[in-house]
Amino acid sequence: MYGAVMESDIDAVRLLAEKHQNLDERNPDDNSTPMIAAAATDQWPVVEILIDHGANIWAHSEFGDTAASYILDSRILKGSKEDQARMRVIEKLKAQGYPFPSPDPDEILILDKDGKWPPPGAKR
Repeated sequence: MYGAVMESDIDAVRLLAEKHQNLDERNPDDNSTPMIAAAATDQWPVVEILIDHGANIWAHSEFGDTAASYILDSRILKGSKEDQARMRVIEKLKAQGYPFPSPDPDEILILDKDGKWPPPGAKR
């Protein structure tokens, strides 16, 4: 899955996601997931596919980055299809109890260390 995301191969991502293969695979370099990598590279339709197929929205890299960490700083053209996917991602994350704006990465690491990430009562 990680390779498909890094190659921006949305068809391969969709196929793997439908089979629930490696949705939360970890990159050994930084412990990020395919969804974090997709968000970091503004691939919001890919992020949406991963969420729709059950990827862990609460996963964070070793630096505390989550997919949501990249939403507000997205460099895509506002109003584009990619931006529409980004807006749907925001709504899907909120529907699962993800806080907005997202806590910063340092805060996520502290919350995780204290056993408070994901937040109590969050949908998993």
